[in-house]
Amino acid sequence: MTLRPFQSCPTIPQAFGPDPDLLLRLTRDLTPEQARHVAILTGNGITANSARLAGALEVHRFHPITGRVLMGTGGGLDGLVSGVISAVSQATGQGVQVTCKDERSGPYRRVYSKPGYAYQHSRIYLPSDNHGDLHEEKSAGCGDTCFIYTGGWGAKGGAVDAGFQHGRYMNQGQDDWAPFFLVQQPGGPSAITVSDQRQAGGDPWRLAAGQDAELAFWVTQDADLTVLSLFIRGVTNLDRTESTLTLRAPIDARFGWDAGGGLNILKRMTTIGQTYGKQNLSTGSFMQGVNWQQSRIGTSEADAQDWRAEHTGGYCTFPDPNTPEGQRQDGQGPKWRVDFRDAGNEVDSVRLG
Repeated sequence: MTLRPFQSCPTIPQAFGPDPDLLLRLTRDLTPEQARHVAILTGNGITANSARLAGALEVHRFHPITGRVLMGTGGGLDGLVSGVISAVSQATGQGVQVTCKDERSGPYRRVYSKPGYAYQHSRIYLPSDNHGDLHEEKSAGCGDTCFIYTGGWGAKGGAVDAGFQHGRYMNQGQDDWAPFFLVQQPGGPSAITVSDQRQAGGDPWRLAAGQDAELAFWVTQDADLTVLSLFIRGVTNLDRTESTLTLRAPIDARFGWDAGGGLNILKRMTTIGQTYGKQNLSTGSFMQGVNWQQSRIGTSEADAQDWRAEHTGGYCTFPDPNTPEGQRQDGQGPKWRVDFRDAGNEVDSVRLG
């Protein structure tokens, strides 16, 4: 199942939040499916097209240097925020220099593009705790949380992480995947997350674990605004019906995001995120079978094609399986196992022990 090309959609009748006019403006280029449930993140907060969606989303803001939470709870994004902040120092104006290094916030697998792209789409298997696909060892005190996401960097930074966060909070029975959208801004990173309260009433923004879901990320230009967008589609956790969610955020032009591709670099990420500075690669947490399928890349959905080697800037796996740190303590081989089929299709598994 793929996204349909953009077409105009009727103006939505309602907006809930501080920026109703902007929400209306940023809904007009969406398909009816993309506009079914949509929210935007600005400096004023979250504006959504239903009161229920606005109430389910939380906004978080972080210090631009330390990553300390300035607003909200942090949404469990501590480790990701450190990576977003460090990307600013890597930006040269000629494109971000992607490095494979210990980011002190957990193991990760990254596939990243060459510069020049503004759209990506993948189908992804979302592992299930209840099915034995993953385990987050919360008792280790390192914040172990599974993430599967996309995003990237503009020519001068503006790092974005956009995708799914596993929803088992504090060992409670909530085996689902919730969308998150973390965007670097001049005043520091900002993020949208779904409330960690258990889904109620069939709300269409927490997806069931143990299924294939769709994830798309793209860049558009709307007059003076550069806009970053995340789209997800999958079966919801409680009512088991297919639904969608679109999250959008204007980003400061100084970061060099380009709707025509420019020097943008896009990425796909699989990680067990840990609290920055509390990294522990032996907690016993694991995630297996993260199946990235049918990945496509282009400057827009209309010209996207299968993500192949010629589109790829590189691959990063931390800890490196070829180092002692990358080997499991039980002698059963490397912590990471990547079933690599081609640049757009691979299955990622990691076990910390």
